[in-house]
Amino acid sequence: MKIKMIALSHCPKSQYYSQICVERWNELGYNIEMFEGTTPNNLGNELKFAERKFSGNRFTEVEKAIWYSHFRIWQTITEPTYVIEHDTYPFRSLPNFGNNNFGLFSIFPRNERAWMKMKEYISPGSGYYINKQGASILIDWALAIEQSENVDGHIHQTFLRLSGLKEQEFLDKFVETASCFQIVQYDIGTSAEHNT
Repeated sequence: MKIKMIALSHCPKSQYYSQICVERWNELGYNIEMFEGTTPNNLGNELKFAERKFSGNRFTEVEKAIWYSHFRIWQTITEPTYVIEHDTYPFRSLPNFGNNNFGLFSIFPRNERAWMKMKEYISPGSGYYINKQGASILIDWALAIEQSENVDGHIHQTFLRLSGLKEQEFLDKFVETASCFQIVQYDIGTSAEHNT
């Protein structure tokens, strides 16, 4: 089983979260392969971004970098792989997606004290499974059109279309089988502010 974690080796916040999370992954018996994330300083030119997202806001350079981090990891997929971000914390073993081309396994929020027991939702970019065909579809669909949503939205919409399920069935299925959540320490902050 291959698990790749997107992290930034030069970012103290990313290193803070990845250290906590990798330790927990190791406790559960998993080995993590680190994958260097993209920064605003080394964006590519393959992806086309709309002037404004569907929300009406402009993409930030950090959001574009997150897009490229995932896009570049998809380009490396040659075997079934679980993709996680630096702040993806496991609370149980990963689900087995069998011969499927994709799967989701991370939720947000999980920190009940901070989020006052809000309903949990899937967090697509935080934890997903893809095989070579699934990665190829994500790449092809990303290149086919100008992007008007963050990469989480692209992952969600692509997997939803491939699943053939209705939106609520899709969400319920992956929330039920989730094994991870995104950790947030508000005194530390996050390394990926979004302009939703």
